[in-house]
Amino acid sequence: MAVPPPATDPAPAASPGKAALRSAMRRARRDFVASLPPAGYAAALDAFGHHLAPLLRREGPLAGYVAHRGEVDIMPFLLRAFHAGHRIALPHVPASDGGMHFVDWHPDTGLAPGFAGIPQPEASGARLLPTILLTPLVAFDRTGRRLGQGGGFYDRWFADHPSATRIGIAWSMQEVEALASDPWDIPLHAIVTEKEWIAP
Repeated sequence: MAVPPPATDPAPAASPGKAALRSAMRRARRDFVASLPPAGYAAALDAFGHHLAPLLRREGPLAGYVAHRGEVDIMPFLLRAFHAGHRIALPHVPASDGGMHFVDWHPDTGLAPGFAGIPQPEASGARLLPTILLTPLVAFDRTGRRLGQGGGFYDRWFADHPSATRIGIAWSMQEVEALASDPWDIPLHAIVTEKEWIAP
């Protein structure tokens, strides 16, 4: 399957309409999260933890992310997994090559702004190869297609590590009827929302 070139090269042209959808869904996600009362937000995060709990029985390192601009905050689940004995990894994008890899994380790990201002672990952390990957997204459909931020970092990582289990994390309002697919897009194995676990 074709994958996009490194970030230092000109990006390939995505399917028409992706940029507009990405912008609209970012706004909708931000407004949705802002509309949630504190109790409702806490209940939603508890629901994510409930749906993700079966992953605690799986073997191997678990990768997550630091929520940014309305993304689902999965840090409570990552802390739970860490204290249950799992090795946890977070993404790191070096400024030098534009690629993405995963770095060993624990609750005392320092975070600093990285690509697009997204908090990430220091580069000195040990690299990990996760067997399960929880990935943020901007929109999804029930076939497992994922609309990301547009940088192609996750799609390139997915292509290089096809055996990892790919699980999208999203608010239910981020679902769309159908997403256009480009040659480099790699579908998810599952999507988890505050309402359900979706297995395409």
